[in-house]
Amino acid sequence: MEDINPIADREGQVGGIESMVVDGRRWFFGLDYSMDTAVSPLIEDPARMAEFASRYMLQTDGEHDVAYWRDLVDSSVGMSGIVGDDEHRTYDSESLAAQRLSPSSQLIYLMGAATAWDESFFEDEAVQAVLATMGVRERDREDWDCLDQCLAALGSDRAEVSGAAARFMTLYQRFIVDNLPANWPEVFAALRPS
Repeated sequence: MEDINPIADREGQVGGIESMVVDGRRWFFGLDYSMDTAVSPLIEDPARMAEFASRYMLQTDGEHDVAYWRDLVDSSVGMSGIVGDDEHRTYDSESLAAQRLSPSSQLIYLMGAATAWDESFFEDEAVQAVLATMGVRERDREDWDCLDQCLAALGSDRAEVSGAAARFMTLYQRFIVDNLPANWPEVFAALRPS
């Protein structure tokens, strides 16, 4: 069986196990709840997820064996530390494609966690320009907190503002897809621009 490599710079982080369903397949992943950051590739096999976690992840009290992690993997099917029920962590390619330019808050969170909330996106001049056109204050143009304002601007009756919001969401989508780690881009391939 091929070894599953950790995501660079995320090995040895404290985290728990989450799961979600994409196109009918359940995927498990490690999540550092304190940083809201995904710390593993997406792993389909529960046994392999437990093995991965025992090798590359920690709990607040340190390392644990495969059996300990397998209990957490199994419990992640029925409960989540980030969302209430399976309905909000179930995706299919059609719904993902429909959310490319107006993602749900859960999908925004998930993609942010997967990309470790990489704020280099806001260094792009085109991003700054569309945020300015939308009327986002300069001090609010530096992190992901402005995303809700951008989503709301999509419905503006001012063509200039709604157009800038659509441009922002296109830039956001490309950045996210290009920066997803490990096998996340393959699992979420429906988010890739057509």
